[in-house]
Amino acid sequence: MAYQTVSLPSFGGMRMDLCEGLLKLDMSPDACNLDTRSGALRSAAGFTRVMPELVQAERSLERMYVYTTEHGNRYLAAAQDVLYLYDEQAHLWRQLYQFANGVTGESMDFLKVRVGTADRLLIACGTEPMVAFDAETNLVAPFGSAEKLSNKYVSFAELYFGRLFAAGDPESPSRLYWSKAPGGGRTIDDWRSDPNSENVSGGFVDVGVDDDPITGLFAMSNQLLIFKRDSLYRLLGDRPGNYRVIAVDAAFRQPLHTACVRYTDRLFFLTDGGLCFYDGQTVRKSPAFRALEPLLKYANLRYARAAACDDTLYFAIRTQYGAPYNDTLIEYDVPRDRFMLRKGFCPVDLCTVHGVLYMLTDAGKLVAFDSSASYDGAPINAWWTTPVLDLGRKDINKTLLRLTASGEGRIGVRVDADGGVYETSIRLSSVPFSVTEIPLRGVGRVFRLRFSSVNGQPFTLDAPVTLLFDQQRRPG
Repeated sequence: MAYQTVSLPSFGGMRMDLCEGLLKLDMSPDACNLDTRSGALRSAAGFTRVMPELVQAERSLERMYVYTTEHGNRYLAAAQDVLYLYDEQAHLWRQLYQFANGVTGESMDFLKVRVGTADRLLIACGTEPMVAFDAETNLVAPFGSAEKLSNKYVSFAELYFGRLFAAGDPESPSRLYWSKAPGGGRTIDDWRSDPNSENVSGGFVDVGVDDDPITGLFAMSNQLLIFKRDSLYRLLGDRPGNYRVIAVDAAFRQPLHTACVRYTDRLFFLTDGGLCFYDGQTVRKSPAFRALEPLLKYANLRYARAAACDDTLYFAIRTQYGAPYNDTLIEYDVPRDRFMLRKGFCPVDLCTVHGVLYMLTDAGKLVAFDSSASYDGAPINAWWTTPVLDLGRKDINKTLLRLTASGEGRIGVRVDADGGVYETSIRLSSVPFSVTEIPLRGVGRVFRLRFSSVNGQPFTLDAPVTLLFDQQRRPG
């Protein structure tokens, strides 16, 4: 039979939930550490350490936060017992605050606020009253007081129409607190009711029942979302006089609040069933909701962390329940509805500031993602696997002859066929408008191609890629 060609038109994202024979040619059942936003296949950019010193914690690291001020950033990291601050003068991480009763990352929350005329970073942990970090003095002090009824052991804090809302009180797990409206001498650390005016008053409401505790708060442009363990509510209104708490009628698997992230005026959250979002009225599944279902099915999302940077959402997860730290970073390109995985490091927590994604690793490194070609010196091992291909005929042998491609860098190519395995590597021509022919070997009715980095070095494989093959009828 005559020689034939097939083209891989572009490179998109991952999809693990479908039979490989049903996947489009631009999708992969197995890919990692790649950037496909342009349609080409590129090694993902890496990250570098923000400061050389490591967070030296005796107990497990749980959270991190980059607090921006007009004088620069303040870098904080929390272990289960201690809150650390990076001291730029002494070039070390110093103990900033001791948690008397210990903390867990899933019960912590950070929130930038203004108390009167002072900017503060609120830290809620659920095991003691909230504290406030002052970037001018680099000190932590109690935020609330018994007199102002704001010394509750809350885990979640959010600003909505200028007021501070808080929840997660272990003594009243379904209670939602709110502060007085700031102004006129009132501050958000005062949660008392005001007999003179209901609309400037602080107060609280019990949402649902106590055996369904509040597990997260998120402010949208016109409502406050109240996640509970088994249900979802929303608070509408801009003052206590017109507050309405309404149950959201939607069936979905409840997320951890650290697995939720805002993008435009939608709230995305990762569950063990897939990626969902709240659209302002109800919960919906993302178009590629089940794309990573086989991965999420056995993943441990109890320690999941999330962040948004530009048009990409990031979710750090543990792919196995026995893993001591998160071992995989999921990237979701919102406009393209495409997933990609990142591996080669252990992300404890994530934070985005001014378009930069920061990450704390299990080794105590605080890093920033950038255009570097390594993961803080470690190679970026990238690969892309095509679906199993039969080119429409499983009854015919295909003899693979060569790939014709353009790009840059050295690339590894592997052929897996029912007739054997063949591997090679070649440096792509960097001359403009030139192409490189990559000789192949392999005979089989079905086959799969795998493109990968060589020794962790970056590469670019432009689209499309053309495969030349010969078809032969099987004897008998």
